[in-house]
Amino acid sequence: MRRLRIIHTESFRLAALFAVLFLGLAGVLMGLTYWIVEGTQRAELERVIDADIGTIENGFRGQGIREAVEVVQQRLGSDATNTDWTGEYIYLADGSGKRAGNLDALDEKVGLMWLTRPYRSPSDGARANGTSLDRGTSGRTLRPANRPDAYGRGTVLGKGVALANDVYLFIGRDTATIVATRTRLIHAFGWVTAITLLLAAAGGSVFSMQFLRRVDAIARTCNAIVAGRFNDRIALRGNDDELDRLAGSINLMLDRISELLENLQQVSSDIAHDLRTPLTHLRKRLEDARDKSTTVDHYSTAVTQAVEDTDELLGIFSALLRISQVDAGTRLAAFHELSLSGLLKELCAMYVPVAEDEGKSLQQRLMDGVTMDGDQELLTQLFSNLIENALRHTPSGTQVVVSVTVLPDAVVTTVADSGPGIPEHERAKVLRRFYRLSGSRSSRGYGLGLSLVNSIANLHGASLVLSDNSPGLKATVSFRRGK
Repeated sequence: MRRLRIIHTESFRLAALFAVLFLGLAGVLMGLTYWIVEGTQRAELERVIDADIGTIENGFRGQGIREAVEVVQQRLGSDATNTDWTGEYIYLADGSGKRAGNLDALDEKVGLMWLTRPYRSPSDGARANGTSLDRGTSGRTLRPANRPDAYGRGTVLGKGVALANDVYLFIGRDTATIVATRTRLIHAFGWVTAITLLLAAAGGSVFSMQFLRRVDAIARTCNAIVAGRFNDRIALRGNDDELDRLAGSINLMLDRISELLENLQQVSSDIAHDLRTPLTHLRKRLEDARDKSTTVDHYSTAVTQAVEDTDELLGIFSALLRISQVDAGTRLAAFHELSLSGLLKELCAMYVPVAEDEGKSLQQRLMDGVTMDGDQELLTQLFSNLIENALRHTPSGTQVVVSVTVLPDAVVTTVADSGPGIPEHERAKVLRRFYRLSGSRSSRGYGLGLSLVNSIANLHGASLVLSDNSPGLKATVSFRRGK
C-alpha cells in the first residue's frame, strides 16, 4: 500500500517526467553523436580508399598494367596498410579479364558502391584467391575466406574507377569499425537509459517518502485539532520550501481559529457575567414596581428605569453584533477610496467643543491629501471610539492630539493623550470584549469600544498598538500601503 502511495505522489510523477525528458534529450544527443561520428568515419574511409586507388593508379600511369598488378599483389600480401581500417578488397581487370585482386568477379561499375558479404562455413562454396564470390547476387555479395567459420553479415564500402578504356579497378574496405562504433554508441545509450530509469525510480521514491512523511505530519496535526487538541501545531523544517510555507499558513490559520475560540469562550463568560447586573437591576425594579408602587408616578418611574435598563442591554447586543459582523468580513464590499485626512479633520472639528466643555484640549497634526481604501462608516467608528476614550477617561486639563503620518510602507495614525494611561500589563486585556479597568467601572460603558476598534483595524489589514505616551496613552493604528 505504501509503495502505491509513493507511485501516486506528485514528486514521483515529476521524477518520471524529468526522466522521460532526460531520455528524450539523451536520444537526440545520441542521434547527433551517431550522425557526426559515422559521417566522420565514412569520410575517413573514403579518403583511405581514394589514397589506395591513387597508389595503384600512379603505378599504372608510370609502367602500365604489370606495375599495377604488382602493387595490388604487394598490398594484398602485406598486413600493414598504414590505416586503422581492415578487410581490404581489390579487383583489377582489363580487356582479357581479371588480372589481380582477392575477388573472383565484380560488376564493373564506376563510383561508390556498397557490397554486402555473408559469413558462412567453408562447405558453402569454393574459395579463390582468399575470397570467393556468391554468384547468386550479381557479383555484389562477398564471402571472405579469412572468416570461413563466422556467421552473420558484413558490409564493404568501395569505389570503382576506370584507369583506361579497358582497365577497371575496384577497391573496397570493410566497415567493421563503423559497425563497432555504432554498437558501442547503442550500448552506451542503453546503459544511460537503464541508469537514468534506476536513478529516477530511486530518487522519486526517496522524495516521495519524504513528501509523504511531511504530508502525514500535517494530516496528524489537523486530526489532532479535530480531536480537540487546539494547541498542536505543525513542525517547520526552516528551509522555507513550499511545504514549510503551507505549514506556516496552516499554523497561522490554527492560531486564528484558536484565538476565535478563546474569544468565543471569553464572550460567553463575559456575557453571562456582564449582563447579569443590568438584568438583575431590571428584575429588581420590576419587582419593586409590582410590590411597592402605589401611584401612577411610581409606576411611571419604574417603567422609565426598566426601559433604560433594556436600552442598555440592547446597546450591548448591538455592539456585539457589530463586532461579529466586522470579524466576519461582511463589510469588505463597502470598501472604497476615501480621504483619511478629511475624515479625521471632520471628527476633530466635531469633538473640539466636547473637549472644551470638559476643560480639555483636542489638537490635530494631520497631513493633507492622505487617501486609503476602506469602509468610511467603520473608520469613523474606529477613530470616534479612540477620541471618546481619550476624552472620557482623562482628567480636566488633558491634552489630546490626533495625528497622521505617511511612511514609505504605511499610513500611521495616532490618538495620544496626557492622562493617566493604561498599565502595560493591562494593555492587551483592554482589547478583549467586556474587559474594563477597575478605575473606569464607575463610568458608563460596556467594555466593547477598544474591542470594536481592534476588529475594524484587523478588517482593514491594520495593526492597533497601545503604548506609553509619557505621560498618558498613545493608540497607534498603522495601515499598510498598497493593500
